[in-house]
Amino acid sequence: MKAIDLTLAPEASPPDTTLARDIPRPAAALVSDYRDEPPNRDGFVVAWPPQRYWKPAAEVESAARTTRTDAPLHLYFHIPFCLQRCRYCFFKIEVLSDSSHAVRERYVDALCAELEQIADAHALRGRRVQTIYFGGGTPSVLQPEQLGRIRRSIERCFAIAEDLEFVFEIEPITLNNRMIDGLADLGVTRISFGIQSFDDRVVALTGRHDTEEKNARAIRRAMDAGVVVNVDLLSGLEGDTTDSWRHSVERAIALEAHAVTIYKLELYSNARYMADLRRGTLSLPGPEEELALARWGLDRLRETGYRPSTYFTFTREGRYAQRHIIARWRGEDMYGIGASAFGCIDGVSRQNVSEIDEYLARIENGRSATQRALALTDVDHRMRDLVMGLKTTEIDLVAYRERHGVDPAVLLAEDIACLIGKGLLERADDRLRLTDEGVLYGDYCGRYLGAAMRRLQYGDCRPIRA
Repeated sequence: MKAIDLTLAPEASPPDTTLARDIPRPAAALVSDYRDEPPNRDGFVVAWPPQRYWKPAAEVESAARTTRTDAPLHLYFHIPFCLQRCRYCFFKIEVLSDSSHAVRERYVDALCAELEQIADAHALRGRRVQTIYFGGGTPSVLQPEQLGRIRRSIERCFAIAEDLEFVFEIEPITLNNRMIDGLADLGVTRISFGIQSFDDRVVALTGRHDTEEKNARAIRRAMDAGVVVNVDLLSGLEGDTTDSWRHSVERAIALEAHAVTIYKLELYSNARYMADLRRGTLSLPGPEEELALARWGLDRLRETGYRPSTYFTFTREGRYAQRHIIARWRGEDMYGIGASAFGCIDGVSRQNVSEIDEYLARIENGRSATQRALALTDVDHRMRDLVMGLKTTEIDLVAYRERHGVDPAVLLAEDIACLIGKGLLERADDRLRLTDEGVLYGDYCGRYLGAAMRRLQYGDCRPIRA
């Protein structure tokens, strides 16, 4: 089977997912051979192949046929409404004050209708759902009754695993007693708080109205409810200093969060940060400063008993790994429901239209919401399991050989040896594993091995970009 030539595919990302190209790129972006690219933390790979290489849905769907299977299924729901737009945010969202209750009602109805639609269109009806994730946006702006309607629609279309993991992103100030009760009725098992910083000064600079006190109170309330709690922190925000960052990490640890996720700030063209940067009114920590912050944070988490479940999420004693995100990185079947949501089923990646009005119009008229798609080839799968698989901090070489019929430890021996020599990777029995230093450069290591596989297939040595 001929693989897509990823090196020649056109750039086609929509504005809300396009990395700002007119800002000076780091020196690493100028190299022509991936082997010459120094370790860096530039770019976060969210899908493989990247979405800019996907095709209009009509070109793919006519030939795509989903095979009936009992393999695990995972569902992602995108809720594109927020109380406020953070200045660093690049996601496709609508601020609540600009969105009517009627629109949100229509949106919930559309989610339920899309579930029915895809269950039949892709032979998914009756499949056992192992994990559900509500992301956004801010899912907690929906009312418990609306969330209950979605849950009932899921149960009509699919079987539910007894050990279902149900992850729900929450804006801390929306977590009142009514919402806690509603989430319990919904079956939520894990709550993720997008705290970003516990320093009130830094938070105010992002345009948010949260405070350390409100955030801490919400986290305690969630933990008292008996769910697993994750705290997101964002390194590289405006105003962050060594002291403010260390305070944020220590606060998350002191609150005994089950998991702490440390993301690196990414700049995209539609974020307000980018407009301020272009005007020269914004100053952010530089790459070396951000690296120092992240390094300290991850070291501190290790010191206090947290262990990596992915290269950006550490869990207490290694006991609270999020199954949904690991399933995504390992390429298990996952369907994205809602505006701009994406996933991959039976080797075909799909993403819905990003505009809320268009999404509603399509679903209400019985049409598919899929805007673009891509049928992955054998080589795409091999590369995907390297680029994305290493996000889980390790690649099982036995499982890789069984799945693809090739041994990366043999095919990529020189490249693996290079990463081992840089102190980023180690070979432990039949696993390739990120070292503590490699965890800081997780995407770089995945992209490096993916580029090595592409070189074998195409003779193309250029680095892979997020």
